[in-house]
Amino acid sequence: MSTRDNLIKAGLNLFHKHGIHSVGLDRVLRKAGVTKTTFYNHFDSKETFACAVIDRFGEELHSRIDRRFDGACAKEIKHHLLSIFDAWDHLSSCKTFSGCMLVGAGVASGDVNDPARRAAIRNKRMLLQDYQKLAAAAGIRNPKRFATRFSLLVDGALIARHLYENGFRAEEARKMAEQLIDDELSKTA
Repeated sequence: MSTRDNLIKAGLNLFHKHGIHSVGLDRVLRKAGVTKTTFYNHFDSKETFACAVIDRFGEELHSRIDRRFDGACAKEIKHHLLSIFDAWDHLSSCKTFSGCMLVGAGVASGDVNDPARRAAIRNKRMLLQDYQKLAAAAGIRNPKRFATRFSLLVDGALIARHLYENGFRAEEARKMAEQLIDDELSKTA
């Protein structure tokens, strides 16, 4: 693993667990086992580093979704879309789960110019595009509207899981998503 990847891995671990703004650079350096000089050979600042970490998290999410749906037929897409809730439920039941990094980074700062916030929003928009692409492949008439609604259900479930902690499952959001998909597919029939 390259030094840059090692730093990003340390950032993913720490930022996911504690939030981007509460983790100091020294803590990242200790976790990665590198010096400040080495860090600055790879990143201009903690802000550019935070954006690289957020982008890596977003790329990994995008890649997982892409692999899951690659070559799926329209009927399978419904099942796969709903399995996103199952996957988040599984992840959130892990003791180390601290919520979605993109949601956390997107709302942590009220500053619209915060680089981490902008990176999180950019990556959330990529997920919206993924959902839109899947909706189009499933034959849903208005994929953009569907993607927005579906994303609201996913994000709502993630936030509720984080707020209510133990015992909260995404079952209701999953049922609402299933109804949304069925309603949209019935319009195309």
